Amino acid sequence: MTAVTPGMLRSTVAGSWLVVRRRSRADAGLLVMSAVVLAVTVALALIVPRVVAAAADDAVRGAVAQAGTSADLVVRLGSSRPAGFGATVRDPNVAAELRTSESDLHDALPEPLRTMMGPGTISVSSPVVRGRIGDDTLTARLAYVGTADPADQDALVTWVDGKAPAEARGDTDDAGDDTAQDRYEVQVGLEADAAEQVGLRVGDHGKLAIATSGPTDFVVTGLYTVPDPRAAVWTGQDDLLAASTTTTDGTRTRHVGLLLTPQSLPDAQLAVQPKAFAPQLRYVPDPALVDSSTAGAVAAAIDQLQADPTGLARAAGASATPTTALGSTLDAEGGRLTAARALQSVLVVGLCGVGALVLVLAARLLVARREPFLLLERARGASLASIVTRALLEAAPLALVAGAVGAGAAALVVRPRDGAGGGAVAGALVLVAALTPAVVAALQTRTAFAGRRSPANRADRVRLAKRRRARRTVAELALVALAVAALVSVRRRGLTQTTTGGVDLLLAATPLLVAAAATLVVARLLPPALRAASRAARRRRGLVPVVATARASAATGTAVPLLTLTVAVGLVVFCGTTVLTVGAGQLAAADERVAADVRLEGALTEQDVTDLRAQDGVTTVAGIAVLGGRAIGTGTNADVLLVDAADLATIEEAHGLDATGLRSLPAEAAGAPPALASSSLSSAVGLVQPSVLTNSGRVDLRVVGTAADDPHVTVTSTVPVAGRLLVDRATFDAAQGGQTDPTTILVDGPRAAAGAQALGLDTRTGVTVTARDTWLTTWQDSPLNRNLTVLLLATAGALAAYAALALVLLVAATARERGRSLSALRTLGLDGRTGSALTFAELAPVAVAAMVGGTVIGILVTWLTTGALGLQLAAGGYGPPALQVGWWPVAAAAAVLVVALVVSVAVERVVRRRDRLGEVLRVGER
Repeated sequence: MTAVTPGMLRSTVAGSWLVVRRRSRADAGLLVMSAVVLAVTVALALIVPRVVAAAADDAVRGAVAQAGTSADLVVRLGSSRPAGFGATVRDPNVAAELRTSESDLHDALPEPLRTMMGPGTISVSSPVVRGRIGDDTLTARLAYVGTADPADQDALVTWVDGKAPAEARGDTDDAGDDTAQDRYEVQVGLEADAAEQVGLRVGDHGKLAIATSGPTDFVVTGLYTVPDPRAAVWTGQDDLLAASTTTTDGTRTRHVGLLLTPQSLPDAQLAVQPKAFAPQLRYVPDPALVDSSTAGAVAAAIDQLQADPTGLARAAGASATPTTALGSTLDAEGGRLTAARALQSVLVVGLCGVGALVLVLAARLLVARREPFLLLERARGASLASIVTRALLEAAPLALVAGAVGAGAAALVVRPRDGAGGGAVAGALVLVAALTPAVVAALQTRTAFAGRRSPANRADRVRLAKRRRARRTVAELALVALAVAALVSVRRRGLTQTTTGGVDLLLAATPLLVAAAATLVVARLLPPALRAASRAARRRRGLVPVVATARASAATGTAVPLLTLTVAVGLVVFCGTTVLTVGAGQLAAADERVAADVRLEGALTEQDVTDLRAQDGVTTVAGIAVLGGRAIGTGTNADVLLVDAADLATIEEAHGLDATGLRSLPAEAAGAPPALASSSLSSAVGLVQPSVLTNSGRVDLRVVGTAADDPHVTVTSTVPVAGRLLVDRATFDAAQGGQTDPTTILVDGPRAAAGAQALGLDTRTGVTVTARDTWLTTWQDSPLNRNLTVLLLATAGALAAYAALALVLLVAATARERGRSLSALRTLGLDGRTGSALTFAELAPVAVAAMVGGTVIGILVTWLTTGALGLQLAAGGYGPPALQVGWWPVAAAAAVLVVALVVSVAVERVVRRRDRLGEVLRVGER
């Protein structure tokens, strides 16, 4: 190995800074342009992940907030009666011990949960039992609510009449009661308005029949109001805030909650058996304390806690059963976050890939301008190492400064976030910008004055040419194989199915790789097409077609400009097509999720259907009753949907669905009611006639067709089912001899939402009203969906700008050779307008090829990666959205290329106008 001597080092680096400074000053415009491209691309590569991360945090917090009380962690404990006290011994410290249990359980929660949970609330409740006041009956329950801080207990209610319940008198025995059971007395409080509604006053006595411990007398000692009914302590305690009245078979029943205090709670504990008077602790999550980075840990902690609550039981000293929907809420949102990160990674890799190609074009143009000086250096004995050193001394500091500027700009626009990503891709882009000029300069000058000889034998020259073509073919096939492998992997397992749960950057580059591989096909097809066009041009009169096709073949001698243009256009079309596909999918999802203009779900009645049909602006109302998990024979379970077939068919047809099957279900049919069976039940119903058990006996069904997946309804049954059966509700009710109230009502009409509001259904407890337009607007405006749409459009704009810049660089790179041809033609009488036409016609084939190839590539990539990118999660439907191809992404890309080409040709014409014909005749070229 040859040692590096001081002389060799001096010959490599001597005078480098002086040469770099002079050359940088001469090519300042091109260097500044490259620095701007690098800074902008680095900024975008960092901004996009941060915007998605911020939107993901907002989405997680919004999901937790929207889940409401279902996201609360509720821990139901075993018997609240402490050891050492018998069934007839009063424990005065019950409330204090419950506060201690609350604190111990909070400390026993897993760290991710404990961090986001504040102090819990305490409640103890008896079952709802029947009571009597004089000749009137009601239902009631005893309930105690408490806070973790005893100082806040007295502020929960304000006593407006009487006094707070206190310790009752000792056990009494009713002389008129010959059952010899103890009679218990419990002092209670009642909400003031509720007391007026049910006709109770301070001092009234009543009886509660709690069969497990004997009769209980309750004494109303005070009436209260609640200063803050929305406080967490009142969650699930509606009957302590107001009375309610229900009507069953014409009989009205009133219901109230009877409030216990820390002083009267021990008396209630004596009257109610421990299993029916178990305490319940509720911990309310703070949405502000959870984000996308901690959501996974919180969900995992909840799963672990529900699977093994022994830690809670050990802390409480009793059995503990935790329940919450927070885990499922975070898991559902986690799927959307995964899809968002996958799409974000595709955008970042695509942006940086096209940006890197633009930087390569700029480096090629820079080296082409300096080629005479570089060749002169080689002729004077300069080594490749010295040329590479000077290129690095110029490019590396510029790349570092531009990268730092881009990172600083990104930090000013969006606050940096841990784990947002984008840094690795941005760093790779800076490295490409620093090394590309040196690599291009070395490749351009390595064979100049190197003493290499070309074979004199023609056969040897042909053999070397074949070897070069073989190397190119192998490289192209390797790229195609890599793109195919990435595509197959993405379609089989998606972008995020890795052991780390993150996004695989190689798989995220799939659209870029597919676009690059497809560009190779375009590059192979373009030269034969140009040769065919040249032959056709030679058979016609006119100068422009002949010269333009010949020059176009020369302009496409390298695949880099065509690759840059085609990939940029392809990704622009990909972004636009993705926006269109998601938008159309959201419209379809609104129809799938709501299935009408308005959907009502919950505790509904047949009277609600009748009342809705009578509302102005309501055109169609369809009731649906769900009998979930019913055995239909042969050991098969199915969900049975009783629908108003004719009305449901009208609604589905109004929303563009095929309702032929529903039309085949008559409202009145003799014999077994006709039914539609889902295709998954075809084998079961083919073997035996399905039947459903009702209160009146079994009802046989006659399958007459296949049921579609619509409408989608909520099924509360947890029994595994093989499919669904659709039966007309009126026909089924006639067969069973009873009436089935709907659990879902679909309403169509311009004033469907107003009709539901007029009947008060939107405020009825246990009823959920969803309007299609409201659902769609809310879904589209959710943080993730809104930001992803904006990012897709912004990325498309940036890629279009890169495509225009690449075309401008192509015009500049081919200007010297084109100038020679035009100079020679000017001596033969060529005018300026014809020269501009030649320039435009020379570059148009490249732009057209990139436009056509990029359009096909963009649409193809969107179609191939729809499932892998999880677009159904952004659309909100039950399945992947259908590919939606629109005109505006293609038109936008074409407009950008046309404008860039026209402006470039016009600028070049202005520059060429300064050439003097006499100088052209004397020199022969410019």
